[in-house]
Amino acid sequence: MVNIWNMRNIKRAYGTTDIARMCYVTPPTVGRWIEEGKLPCFRTAGGHRRVWDKDLIEFLKVHGMPVPRSLLAGRIFRVLIVDDEAQVRKTLKRQLSTLYPSVEQHEACDGFEAGHKLAQLAPDLVLLDFFLPGMDGGRICKLIRSDESLKHVRVLAISGQEIERTRQASMESGADDFLPKPFSMQELKQKLSGFIPKDLEAGVSL
Repeated sequence: MVNIWNMRNIKRAYGTTDIARMCYVTPPTVGRWIEEGKLPCFRTAGGHRRVWDKDLIEFLKVHGMPVPRSLLAGRIFRVLIVDDEAQVRKTLKRQLSTLYPSVEQHEACDGFEAGHKLAQLAPDLVLLDFFLPGMDGGRICKLIRSDESLKHVRVLAISGQEIERTRQASMESGADDFLPKPFSMQELKQKLSGFIPKDLEAGVSL
């Protein structure tokens, strides 16, 4: 699979909490900047306020505030792991830490939590168990593809049930690729190489 991710050309959207953390202020302060028209924003389908990276950088420069190096370089790569089995999440987190130690990891245990985390974090990649309680992987994929603020998100669907049928269903729902369970770390790395920039690899031998 060709690596189609170019972090410098992909727009990133940040929530008020992310911006507050970068600027060392409180989220209400960021909200006031937005309400006063100083910081342009848009709203997600769920009503959450988001600010594009270019608008945030311009705002910081105009107001004489330091621009975080991570914002300029675009090197924060965020992964959301969605699986209802705690052991699977633990294993994926451990493997991700080994393969890509600088990647920021988050997790969700069901579809509803995944929907909340998607709106809150706008991750770059979702490792998605296709069969989940509450809201299945197909609905989550469709949610991502219908939300303008999440169109940059890549989805790697994962399942050990009815492999070929689930593979087809996940792709039809909007997933970018599919990984059958069980899988080795080498197989996971091969799939992730199509989503995570090579310069973030740890350089481990498998």
